[in-house]
Amino acid sequence: MPDIFLGEPSQPSQPAISETNNRKTSNTNNALSSYLFMPESMRFETQEPDETIILLLRKHWVTNAFWILMSIVLIIAPFIIFPLFIYGGINPQNLPATLVTFCIITWYLLTFSYMLVNFLLWYFTVSIVTNERIIDIDFDNILNKKFSATRITKIEDVTQRTGGFIRSIFDYGDVIIQTAGTDAVFLFLAVPHPEKVVRTVNQLMEQNK
Repeated sequence: MPDIFLGEPSQPSQPAISETNNRKTSNTNNALSSYLFMPESMRFETQEPDETIILLLRKHWVTNAFWILMSIVLIIAPFIIFPLFIYGGINPQNLPATLVTFCIITWYLLTFSYMLVNFLLWYFTVSIVTNERIIDIDFDNILNKKFSATRITKIEDVTQRTGGFIRSIFDYGDVIIQTAGTDAVFLFLAVPHPEKVVRTVNQLMEQNK
């Protein structure tokens, strides 16, 4: 997995973005947060010396529910499968110990690999709003990355798309950013607090006019 966050940033001048609507959702010290407002001690690989991260966004944590539940099922599955073997007349104790051990180790290696890959894809797939650019980093798998960026001055329109009971309860949705650049549309998918993201981008657009 290529590095994205490289360590201590320089100390550029801070943009005048209102924190009124972000204080309750800012977790500058929690690197695992889905919504980071002006995170401290964090930078990305192409960050310019005078560039400041305003928002760092990941998919809302609730979008991880499926693979987390699946991982729990995979972890407890052997404790369910072995009794079924015994009930069906196959006693694992009659099998070679090395075969049983190999099957158990292989099962849990595959399970923890599944968990690790899904976590890394969630953690490193990020959308970044800086005082100068909009950046979208998407990982199709742990080896392939798509990096898209555009200047704030090229943004033409910012909208949010929400809907559904779950999205309303947990306050997350999609942010669509239309630009005049090579990548005409940037999609921030399933990010927390989409209304605040749109408001922040609009403030940056006003500042850069």
